[in-house]
Amino acid sequence: MPPDATAATADDTSTDSLPSRIAAYARFFFALVCVTTSTILCFTGSTFGLVMGKRWGRRWMLRWAILWSRSILFVCRCPLEVTFQGAMPAGGFLAYANHQSVLDIPAIFIAMDKTPIAFAAKRELFKWPFLGWYLSMAGFVEVDRSNRRRAMESYAKAARQIREEGARVIVYPEGTRSVDGSVLPFKKGAFALAIEAQAPVVPIAVDGAQRAVRKHTVRLHGHKIRVVVGAPIETKGLTVDQRDELLIKTRTQILAMHKECGGPPSPAEPMIAPPGKRTGEREA
Repeated sequence: MPPDATAATADDTSTDSLPSRIAAYARFFFALVCVTTSTILCFTGSTFGLVMGKRWGRRWMLRWAILWSRSILFVCRCPLEVTFQGAMPAGGFLAYANHQSVLDIPAIFIAMDKTPIAFAAKRELFKWPFLGWYLSMAGFVEVDRSNRRRAMESYAKAARQIREEGARVIVYPEGTRSVDGSVLPFKKGAFALAIEAQAPVVPIAVDGAQRAVRKHTVRLHGHKIRVVVGAPIETKGLTVDQRDELLIKTRTQILAMHKECGGPPSPAEPMIAPPGKRTGEREA
């Protein structure tokens, strides 16, 4: 068992006491106030990017996103450790990461601070005033999963954005957060997007975020977050018939990196999530 796994077990046991639970709740609500304040300030500062033009505007917004991310991890008492196993592609790419908690997002923003990145976001968010404008200007990729036809149209649009604009997009192929921190099976659709874009896939493994703030709770426990950014996987020349092969290769690499950074054991099978359903959550 990795050293952190033993520590995590001890931490989980300690949170059973009433004083520990009260302290964890108090930390959460204090952090919530701080994060809300930081979000308002950083969002306001980043909106100046709307008048700077696409290239410089996105870089300006990224700087504010990183500042926002650092403030969140600081308040949540989550030091970050980042390891790169290869050089990042020069042009557009897709980065696929396992998803443990809401703290994954600021952790990945900081880990990729030398590379302007965006996340794949639900179509509904782009309809919101101000937020939708921000997401569009910052280069976030719109994904519509309401039905198969719209999903394929949104993937085709996202693929053009990656090919033609050099977008670097973060995707969570599990489709949901993991309760116990293990890596869940991956959805196929995200890999159809990579093949459509003919863009490299960068695997990312995250661990520790689920121990800091657990899904379905409002308790906050400070914990180190580790991010391992793997060597890119090339997709040029691949066809949609090789989608499953690309998925398995990517998930296998993420499983190895996840284990390397001290993550809890993750079943190798099933590799692929059932279509049209959530991947399933494995309770600790």
